[in-house]
Amino acid sequence: MPMIAYCGLDCSKCPTLLATKTNDRTLQEKTAREWSLQFAQFTGRNDLRAEEMVCDGCTADDKARVFLGCRVCPMRRCARDHKFETCAECAEFENCGQLNGFFTQAQDAKERLTALRKNNRR
Repeated sequence: MPMIAYCGLDCSKCPTLLATKTNDRTLQEKTAREWSLQFAQFTGRNDLRAEEMVCDGCTADDKARVFLGCRVCPMRRCARDHKFETCAECAEFENCGQLNGFFTQAQDAKERLTALRKNNRR
């Protein structure tokens, strides 16, 4: 069953979440190497360690383990502040600069949130 993040990503497909659930050190190491480069602009770091590749999912409560990139995510923070299950609930969905910028990198996330919006209007 999919675990949809506030931004529309499918956390259930995330290598960090999968490595956490299966305690897969090799996957943690691989993800740390890849994400150190891929997400340096968001995390402010290019030296992520395998030990940091631990996450219970973006929507997990504040006491849970959440990946650094997700902890500092402005979309996550905004959705949590507004008590939304996902950004699809927000009236500013269509005009949100954060989301629209993110969607240029993650079209699948936009499609998921758009589908949630359509389903909630029925």
